[in-house]
Amino acid sequence: MKNHFTIFFLLTVICISVIISGCTENYGKNNSELNETTEEESRQVAEAYVRDLDSYKTCNLTEPLLMETRNLNCSSCWQFIYRFDLVSEKDPSVVDTATVTVTVVKGEIIDAIYVQGGRY
Repeated sequence: MKNHFTIFFLLTVICISVIISGCTENYGKNNSELNETTEEESRQVAEAYVRDLDSYKTCNLTEPLLMETRNLNCSSCWQFIYRFDLVSEKDPSVVDTATVTVTVVKGEIIDAIYVQGGRY
């Protein structure tokens, strides 16, 4: 009986040690540094998103032009505003301008706003 208690006690101590070491493995390290993405990396993510839009792939007339870059309130948070011309889906004789605002946080797109309107 004493042997079973000792084995149980040792297993409990080992399990607790493993759990605690896993929880404290990154203690003292700055995890935000591990997830830092540069403006350039974020811009590439945003531009790839714009180029992958169905309306861009099927109706574009011009390359996406980066109009503005905004640094948001964190170190890896960016907002990019792109503009490109495309053939209107309603009237092919009309050229529309599309504006796409893409918000990228730590390399992930968290928001995108697409606006399309007549140009001429």
